[in-house]
Amino acid sequence: MITPISFPGSLSTSVFKITQDHLNNLIAKCYRNGTPTTKYSTYNILAAHVWRCVSKARCLLHNQATKLSMSVSGRPRLRPPLPLGYFGNVIFRASTIALSGDLQTEPLMNTVERIHKALNQMDDAYLKSALAYLEKVPINQISSSPSEHEQQCPNLFINSWHLPIHDADFGWGHPIFMGRGNIGEGMIYILPSPTDDGSWTLIAGLETSHMKHFQQLICQKPICNL
Repeated sequence: MITPISFPGSLSTSVFKITQDHLNNLIAKCYRNGTPTTKYSTYNILAAHVWRCVSKARCLLHNQATKLSMSVSGRPRLRPPLPLGYFGNVIFRASTIALSGDLQTEPLMNTVERIHKALNQMDDAYLKSALAYLEKVPINQISSSPSEHEQQCPNLFINSWHLPIHDADFGWGHPIFMGRGNIGEGMIYILPSPTDDGSWTLIAGLETSHMKHFQQLICQKPICNL
């Protein structure tokens, strides 16, 4: 476990729009040395970029370890797959650890590969071993949400929602924004754009002084501050 670093400053929550052009630039940066045999997802690339930017924004020492935690849906990974109508989240937690100095100096592709490997190991055998372990743990010792140790500086939690949140219409038209009500320090949420233009919405919670630096590194001005 990596102990969080305490900062006396206040918390800021900002919403950013990652445009299709910005995402294409990140993809081009990844594939600068040729097209790899592995196809990486948009989440892999965007999460890698955010992890690197947050580590720089926090001014972490190069020998400081930082842990990235991610939510993973077990629905398509379990064998046989769960039926489409199954009622339940089936969410697991994947994580990977790296030194801040490595994240800040290695090519973006290397960070993308770290995340890809962490997610790729969440196969049927891995998830069933996790379920077998949970069956032995008292229910009052199981938490469905990340602990502060998993997300606070120097660590980070990045989640991506693929819910059809923008399809809802209660008589006033489709929603223009939907996000989590409470964003803690070190929590990042990646959501599809409500305009369906290929862009993404990024909601970030960071210490205020870190947020100012993060905005410069992410190369985007926030849409709004919550």
